[in-house]
Formats: sequence, structure tokens, C-alpha cells
Amino acid sequence: MTNLWWIFHKDLITEFRARRVWPTMLLLGVVVALVFGVQMDLLPDQKQRLVGGLLWLAIFFAGMTAVDRSFASEQEDGCWEAMRLFPTSPAAVYFAKLLANAVALAALQCLLIPLFFVLSGLPLWDHAAEMLLIAFLGNIGIAAVATLVSALATGIGRSGNLLVLLVLPLIIPVLLAAAEATRLVAEGQIDESWWRWVQLLGAFAVVFVTAGTILFEYAIEE
Repeated sequence: MTNLWWIFHKDLITEFRARRVWPTMLLLGVVVALVFGVQMDLLPDQKQRLVGGLLWLAIFFAGMTAVDRSFASEQEDGCWEAMRLFPTSPAAVYFAKLLANAVALAALQCLLIPLFFVLSGLPLWDHAAEMLLIAFLGNIGIAAVATLVSALATGIGRSGNLLVLLVLPLIIPVLLAAAEATRLVAEGQIDESWWRWVQLLGAFAVVFVTAGTILFEYAIEE
């Protein structure tokens, strides 16, 4: 736990001092939200059907900017080799990176979710607790997969657009479940159907975190 906290703290402090990724990520998210908002000149029921999918696509594409840097930054000045020599388990490194990426995605969600609902004119605060649960589970699912694939992409000397192409097919179930649950929140249908999507989202989060913990050690091997 000490090593996990040290790596997590290092990543946050490094980003806070350098401000390399988060401003770009947040700006990209706002631009995407504004573009979608301007184009969303639809009837209220049509907005309710579309807002979930557009929101989670914006979170995914903007969030990959931060996730990509989580391991790419370790390649500078031999930092990754030094970390490999540090007496800690691969699982601790994975969870530390996952937490740092989850914090970045949470910051993005805090900006984009209210912005999307304001631009669409839909009542967010009527079901804020339900939306918070969706955001949390979706955040963990995306961060779990993206952290593992980011380590793999960095290990083979690729990042950037390749990361998006590798993560997107794997993350489709999470995006679909989160989008459908968000759509039901926008329509005010907090019923059994909504709960099934949330359960599915939670199951994906558990599966992806477990798989990432097991496979991370192999992903970072030479």
C-alpha cells in the first residue's frame, strides 16, 4: 500500500507541477461538448435518446489524452527502468496508475456531465445520485482497460492514436452500458431496466479490474 500510494502521489504531483495533460484533456472535452451541443438542435425526446451516447464518447476520447501519458511519461530519462527496479509488485504499479487515471477521468466527468445536461436542457439534478453511480462505475471500467492497454502500447513503442484504436473495441460494452443507463436517467426512468444496465456496468468494472491485475505483469515484460 505504501508503494501504491507513492506512485499514485508521484503521478498527481508531476501533473500538478507540469500541467501537461489535464488542461489539454479538459479543453478537448469542452470543445467536443460544445460541438455536440450546437449540433443537437432536436426535440426533447430525441435529445434524451442521444445525450448518453454523445456524453460517453466525449469522455472516452478526451480521457484517452490523460491515460496515454500515464506510461509515456515514464519513458523519459529512464524512469520506467528505475521503477521496474523498485521493490514493488506489478499489481501495485497497476492500481496506482489506475487510480491516477480514474482521478483524471473523474475531473473530466465533473466538467462534461453538467455541461452536456445544460447544453441539452435536460434535468440532471433530478437524479444526481443515480448519475454519480453511473459515472463511478463507467470511470473504473474505462480506466481499468485503458491503463492495461496503455502499458502495452508504451512497451511496444507506440501511443497516441494507437491507444484509442486498441482500447475502443475492448471498451464498447462499458460505453454502451453507461450510455444506456444515462439515457434512462435523462428520460427519468429509474426502474428495473436502469438497474440491469447499472449491474452490467458494475460487472464489467469488476471483470476488467481483475483482468488488468492479472495481465499487467505480462504487459510490461520486455
